[in-house]
Amino acid sequence: MLYTQNIDILSRVIMDDAYREAESIIEKAKEECESIRKQGMNTVNDLKNKKNHNLSKVKLSSSHSKLISLEEFRARSEILSCKEEIIKEVLWQIREEFFALPQRGDYPAIMRRLIVHAVRHLKADGEAFLCRVNSRDRSLLAHDFLDALGRELGKALSLDQETADNVGGVIVLRSDLRVLYDNSLEAIFDRNRQQMRCIAAESIFGKD
Repeated sequence: MLYTQNIDILSRVIMDDAYREAESIIEKAKEECESIRKQGMNTVNDLKNKKNHNLSKVKLSSSHSKLISLEEFRARSEILSCKEEIIKEVLWQIREEFFALPQRGDYPAIMRRLIVHAVRHLKADGEAFLCRVNSRDRSLLAHDFLDALGRELGKALSLDQETADNVGGVIVLRSDLRVLYDNSLEAIFDRNRQQMRCIAAESIFGKD
């Protein structure tokens, strides 16, 4: 699993800009919550000042408590909504950077690790495997490269004639095409989405 790599990407993405954005949005939410609370208090005071109201002290006190509880609930909901938007933005930034891995100089080494990981995941399912990549990445999987890697893994590896429709990474299939392990960048991101979400929330907002 590329958990460590994903966490490294996350750490770079959520540094100063993300923290400043989080602080700004949460501060704004708190100000709005305070405004809501004051509006609730003003409503209660209006009730007190009406000449013809027929609420008893007990009813007025009950109305006050219910109104403040409602405004506090709305305030908490507003803060949670802001936090959710921040986390979504951070995940989007992670996704953009993660999908830019093919532009990095070490992408061939990353591709090699992806193939090794996928083959080891499928090692009990066969002896010969195909590596399916997009049209851009086919040049990375030369015959000599796959032959040497296959000997290292004790498996026969070859380049699939069919191309993948993805941004990068590899799909490794058993030679009969009945078993596969998807190590495309899209699949890796989806498998790790929840973990990265938890890391983002804890990194920005701390443990609640």
